Amino acid sequence: MGEVPTAHLPFPMPSRSHALTQEWRNLTFMHWEVDINKLQPHIPDGLEIDTYDGKAYVGVVPFIMKNVRPRWFFSVPFVSTFPEFNVRTYVKKDGIPGVFFLTLEAKSMITCSYATKAYGLPYNYAKGRVVSKDNTVSWQSKRRSGDMGLSGSTTISGPKSRAQQGSLEEFLFERYSLYTSKGGSIMRGYTHHKPWEFCSAEVVLTDNSLTKSFDFGIADHSTPDMTHYSDGVYVRTYSIEMSERIGEDINRDFLFLDGDCGLCHRLTEFIDKRISGNANLGYRPNTSDDAQKVIMTMPEKFIAADTVYLIRNGKPYMKSSAAIRCLLYMKWYYRMWYPICWLVPLPMRNIAYSLVAKFRHKIFSKPKVCTFRID
Repeated sequence: MGEVPTAHLPFPMPSRSHALTQEWRNLTFMHWEVDINKLQPHIPDGLEIDTYDGKAYVGVVPFIMKNVRPRWFFSVPFVSTFPEFNVRTYVKKDGIPGVFFLTLEAKSMITCSYATKAYGLPYNYAKGRVVSKDNTVSWQSKRRSGDMGLSGSTTISGPKSRAQQGSLEEFLFERYSLYTSKGGSIMRGYTHHKPWEFCSAEVVLTDNSLTKSFDFGIADHSTPDMTHYSDGVYVRTYSIEMSERIGEDINRDFLFLDGDCGLCHRLTEFIDKRISGNANLGYRPNTSDDAQKVIMTMPEKFIAADTVYLIRNGKPYMKSSAAIRCLLYMKWYYRMWYPICWLVPLPMRNIAYSLVAKFRHKIFSKPKVCTFRID
């Protein structure tokens, strides 16, 4: 798909490589204004409902997910392309706006299984189709249980346009991240594509039990407040990461260590003297306020561990898994040891780590003050 422009993005994309490429095609966007108080119970703690002029919106989007594949792989016939139907709303965290999906219906068993486990997205398998002919698109979905579905058609009209700055269309369309709740943690995933081009459209809804299944305070589920159509975009998506962070640099990794531990101080000094020129690593005592804020959003087993933590590419690691990854921030002749250390089974690594941690205060003197490089 070539290079994707970045000037239109409201925030930078991660510096790491994207995980997946895909196309979103033949999209019908139907939006309803909803009661924010009735929407709130569907939003996990840690996310704020995003509003336009004080109004909250829910969108229903039938479309074709096309040529979904890992960045390093090719698309697979009958697997990489399928119809999808989602119900979404708009949220933000720390000033970064995004989309939160209330349900995603897809005719893909692989996607429903993988995306639910890997991303925490609420996918459900549903039979469906999206068919485009001339200026009309028809769409239909139904879950196996038969209790939730969507069917209707879109008539496309008007010229293509892009959202004007500050408009409602910009609020609804120009979002380049999604939020999800995974393992009790709020996660963020970035999506990179060109600005949306869309046109006006009219829809005829014959079944909309998708939004009826939620109590949003919608008076008429068969008549959207707004309808748009787009041919679609090429998309690069990134692996999800912890949404809680320290500072504004989304590409900065952090190592949390014991501020009262002589071994931890020696470790930071050892890394800093040998750190690679392009490493983007910060340190914090794991008892500091900003470190604790991040730690408390991790899965329960991390919170209870009280150990060394490494946040790398938005993903948390602890104990030996955190320690050996420190090699990746050092000069090449240290990084070469990483795959060798990785050959040691995790249980053995953690036993060795626990033994060192248990006797570290007897071997290394306790520092009088914490001398971590805090930046």
